[in-house]
Amino acid sequence: MDISRLRRKPPAAAYALHRQMAAVRRSMSAATVEESMMANRWAVAWYKLVQRKLDELQQAPRYLH
Repeated sequence: MDISRLRRKPPAAAYALHRQMAAVRRSMSAATVEESMMANRWAVAWYKLVQRKLDELQQAPRYLH
């Protein structure tokens, strides 16, 4: 049996937050302005996704909280 299938996927909001943090780190450690700007765009996009996922969770039925 494939053990990786038994592992649970992280919630979408947690995954998006992780990706946002990675983009922020890339933005801060970028070697060029262009690289920093690109990473910053990704960080903003992931931030918007995190907020949307958290809003969806907040609107979910109470038995899911």
